[in-house]
Amino acid sequence: MALIIGSEEADSGMTKEIYDVMNTLFSPNFQTVIDDAKSEDKTKAQEALIAAQKGWKQLAYAISKGVIEHIQKNMEVNDINVSGNVTTAVEGKTLGAVPENHVHEVKLSGVATAVTFKQNNNGPGHVK
Repeated sequence: MALIIGSEEADSGMTKEIYDVMNTLFSPNFQTVIDDAKSEDKTKAQEALIAAQKGWKQLAYAISKGVIEHIQKNMEVNDINVSGNVTTAVEGKTLGAVPENHVHEVKLSGVATAVTFKQNNNGPGHVK
């Protein structure tokens, strides 16, 4: 999973995910006020919702940016094992050697099965 902040418009990344939840949770209260408002007050209530949504987008962006940048700078990954088969190939020519200073073609391959590599982060700041 890539850590994608998104934009201040809350149209992508983690920012969108956070904003969508905030809007789902908080906008029904505004909608109730809009629905119950007298006609002369409806516009003001709708403007209040739009202003609140703008603030939620900014807040969602701030949260997303802070969380993702913190994770990218500080997260460490340790004790991950990767295993599988490894196939290696060696091709080329040998160097010349005494007594006749001649070379030989080399073409070798080998397979090691069930090889396990242990991976460690070697410090923070490697998570993307």
